[in-house]
Order: sequence, then structure tokens, then C-alpha cells
Amino acid sequence: MRHAPRKELGLLSVRELQRSEASLVSRMRAEAQQLHALQYYGEIQVGTPPQRFAVIFDTGSGQLMLPSARCDSKACKTHRAFQQDNSSSAMPIGWADAPLTKAASDSDRDTTVVNFAAGEAVGQFVRDRICLGRACTSANFVEMTEESDNPFASAEWDGVLGLAQSLSDHAEFNIMQKLLEGDRSGALKKPVFAVYLGRNIEDEAEITFGEIRSERMASKLHWVNVSKEGYWQFQFDDITIDGKKTGTCEKYGVSKCQGVLDTGSSLMMGPKHDLDALLSRLNFQEGTQRSCLETTKFPKLGFLIAGQLFEMDADDYIDRSFIGKKAGECWAHLMPVGDTGRGAIFVLGMPFLRAFYTVYDMKAKQVGIAKAKHGAAMKDTAAVPLVSLRPAGDDLVKDQRRLSNDGKR
Repeated sequence: MRHAPRKELGLLSVRELQRSEASLVSRMRAEAQQLHALQYYGEIQVGTPPQRFAVIFDTGSGQLMLPSARCDSKACKTHRAFQQDNSSSAMPIGWADAPLTKAASDSDRDTTVVNFAAGEAVGQFVRDRICLGRACTSANFVEMTEESDNPFASAEWDGVLGLAQSLSDHAEFNIMQKLLEGDRSGALKKPVFAVYLGRNIEDEAEITFGEIRSERMASKLHWVNVSKEGYWQFQFDDITIDGKKTGTCEKYGVSKCQGVLDTGSSLMMGPKHDLDALLSRLNFQEGTQRSCLETTKFPKLGFLIAGQLFEMDADDYIDRSFIGKKAGECWAHLMPVGDTGRGAIFVLGMPFLRAFYTVYDMKAKQVGIAKAKHGAAMKDTAAVPLVSLRPAGDDLVKDQRRLSNDGKR
């Protein structure tokens, strides 16, 4: 049996090992996941008739991965599995480089191994009808036939849906790209998807396919071009503290700083020497955690993107835990990582995405950013509601409660 090249997956993402930037961001996300396991997931439908699955929507990976009914691993038994025999539109695929060719037999199929931060999965390729909200298309995905206990067994989601531009094995695995070609009944109205996360973990969250919800925005949408295809990566000019430039990006020359919008990262990350300096200016002189009072003030953290300043309030990038509502601990959502060797790459994860409404244009290769307007009620649109979850014991401030908004679904 021929085997596919081994893949790397950081937090929840398929990676091409030969791409150094991909491998770098994967390692950064893996470190963040070990520290802080905050997750957002929603429902998709696969097959005819449709089978429902809860998936992580991950802008840092490139394809769909679901557990297979043929999987005997303990982790697979705890989740909904794809029943290929129950779908009239399913077609087993033999090889990743022949994505439209039906497999001659189960013994003559590619096998792919995907590494996670703390575990791995083995899978084969399948083609079927996939629906995200009201948008549907036919595309290829990975049917996982083996799963390690960690991280799958205790996960409340079934699989992972990658929404990156070009990190998949082939264009036929890129669900968003295929949705642009969708059938007449399920094509996207616009070549975009948009992400809205509530300010607090208990608040509503959603991802919208083919539509932009102006009621989720407290400012105009500001567009910036993707600087390098693959991730949703863009160039930005500087980082500010209370509106004042820090000059962080000057030393990197014409490339300046590179930001990556990443729905699969619980924290914001960047080069250690840059993040350490920023933390000090943010009144965290000894790392990311410090004692604080309820009245302790922290400055605003901003990003100067294509001439527009996007500022985060202290509570956007800090967790607070108080004893008797007076003294307690404060923890910054910033994670310094080792030398990247690739300049200033900043992974802007959930803290940034909760503060700003973000839009991803597959055709124009742009990202749109606006200040998020929190509190607007969800309505009947092409949006997929997202369940937010912070597992007990994984909270940054060691809160043992299981925090989630799933009670509202």
C-alpha cells in the first residue's frame, strides 16, 4: 500500500512540512493549546441524506477531517462517525493526487497520518456533499480510521474543518474554494466567510458563509491584502500602547510585521523579544501573569493595519480572577515564543477575534476587520451558531468550572 507523505498539525491544523512558515505557525499553536484550551465549534452536514457533525472551524488548516464508522479507536467511539455506506453521494478516493478518481478497492487507497500537538490520526480520502449553513458543494475530506485518545477522546467536537486558502492536499479538499463553485441551490452569495465571537465565553458566537452581517460591526470594515497565500496572513505597520507607536515593526524592513488571523489559537503569539517588550509596557514586567487589584489599570493594545488603528481594551487581552473582588491575579493573553527565523510573525487568535469582526474574501484574497458590535441578537441568516467551551481545569486562571455557552443552543 502506498502511503501519503506525513503531515504536521499544530493546534488543529494540517501542515506541509516543507513549508517552513506553516511548520512555524503550527508549533506556535501547539504550544498555545497546551496552555489554554478554549474552543469554538459548530455544525456542518455531510452526505445524502445529511449526517450532522460538530467541527472546529479553523482558519489555520486546509481540509475537513471527520471520524470514520470504520474506526475502532476508543476516541472514535465517543463521537458521531461518518457512515459512508449510508450516503448515496459518497465516493471513496484512492489517491490525493487523483482527487476525482474513485478507489478501485479499499486495499488500494492512500493513507495519510496527521500529527497533533499531543497525538495523531490516520485516515483515507472520501468525496461527498458538504453543507455549511445554506451553502453546499461536493468536495474531498479525510475520513479518520484511527484516532489517539489525546486530544480526541475528551473533545466535545467530532472533527476539524480547515478554512485556510491553500494548505490542503489538492484544490478538491479546499471546502471554501469548492463552495465558490457550489451548485445552483447552494452556492455562496459572496466569496466570503465572516467570524463573530462574543466578548465573553457565555455570549453568542457565529460564523457566516457567503454573507457579511453589518449589525455585528461597530465600525466600517477595513480591508487589507493577504501578504502570503496559505494562512490568512497580512502585513501591518506597528503595535501601539495607548495609541503611541512602539516601533516594533521597523527593524523588519519592508516586510514589517506579519499578522495571521487564526480561529484555532486561544492566545495571541509572537517573537519572544517583541512580546517580552510589549508585556513590560502593558504592566506585566515578569511574564504573562501578575497580582492585581480590581482597580489596577492596564493600557490599550493596538495594531496599526494599512493606516488604520485597531485598539483592544485591557479586558480584551487580559483574564482577571479576584478573591473577594479585591485582590487577585491578572493574566495576559499574549504568549512569547522562541526565535521564528522568519521575522515578526504574530498569530492573532481568539482575543483579537473577540474584539474585532473579521471577514475573509477567498476571491479578492483580502481580510476585512471592523470593531465588533457585541449584543446584537442572532437572526435567521446563513450563519452557523458556534458553541464556545473552556474545559474545566484548563482556564488560564485555574478556574475549575466548565465554562460554555452551549446552554443557549
